[in-house]
Amino acid sequence: MRRTGIILKNNPLLWAIAVISVAVPFMLPNRYYQDIAVLTLLWAGLSSSWNLYSGFCKRVCIGHAAFFGIGSYTSTLLYLKFGLTPWAGMLAGGLLAAVAALMIGMPTLRLKGTFFVLSTIAFAKILEVVITNAKALTQGPHGLFIPYQPSFHNMIFVDKTSYAILAWAYMICVIVINAAMARSKLGYSLVAVGENQEAAENLGVNSSRTMLTAFVMSAVLTAFGGTIFAQYIGFIEPASLLGLMNSVNFILYAIAGGMGTVFGPMIGAFILCPLSLLLRGSLTISGLHGFVLGLILILILLYRPDGILPQINLLIAYVKRKRNPKGKSEGGGEVDGDAS
Repeated sequence: MRRTGIILKNNPLLWAIAVISVAVPFMLPNRYYQDIAVLTLLWAGLSSSWNLYSGFCKRVCIGHAAFFGIGSYTSTLLYLKFGLTPWAGMLAGGLLAAVAALMIGMPTLRLKGTFFVLSTIAFAKILEVVITNAKALTQGPHGLFIPYQPSFHNMIFVDKTSYAILAWAYMICVIVINAAMARSKLGYSLVAVGENQEAAENLGVNSSRTMLTAFVMSAVLTAFGGTIFAQYIGFIEPASLLGLMNSVNFILYAIAGGMGTVFGPMIGAFILCPLSLLLRGSLTISGLHGFVLGLILILILLYRPDGILPQINLLIAYVKRKRNPKGKSEGGGEVDGDAS
């Protein structure tokens, strides 16, 4: 099995990219580009949250927009109805997402292939219908506006760089959890279940508990990102939060960067999210940016199905071999670039 724990020692460049990315919004010329930076950092964290279960386990969930919506609506409703700070509302949203993940996970995680995928889509769609029809509470399809009252207590800031720092901190936390998962017993068990569930169970792995634990963790982290998104945008409505396109974005960035790797979703989001937003703003034909992104994804799947990150790892390994012809890392062991 791949030695994923070695990522902390042998890939300082990827950690440096993750850490230094917080400085990017401060160097951008205007609020438009800063907005792109905020959303990029946020989606890097959200895609990494999705990767925590689906990436390691290789079971694609297309319903994570449901947990995203749960986080957004829980914190927003608590803030609007009771004046509860979104910092506490974020925790409440995470708790509610955990309960929802348990309820949906216990019966559906036993399903395989298409059946599991369809069940996750159905969950997100049912939740969208429920929120749309609960007009007395959620204003239905009209959505909810969050009053612009800047303060740390309200998680509302005047400048976009503050949001960028918040989104960056969220992304770093999720990446650290992914890294910890990759070198933990739970992570190894999850990878084993994804490779061959029956063989893993024969070796003593409790596949149901392993998958459910990772699924709940993924749901909670996604809900946290939903709260940050709601406070940043200032308006939420069911179609945009719980729609299929949001769920696809979780998957798109992870697959493009390297599904099942610690830094793959981050790399995918850093490349494709700004590209998507810039194309959307520059192309005159509506929906053409989606066609371009779809074409890029098809090319990646055809020619680099493992994603962009393994190619970066190969480049890093090549540079290290050039600098050290003996092909050994600083610690004396072979470099395991694929573990990132």
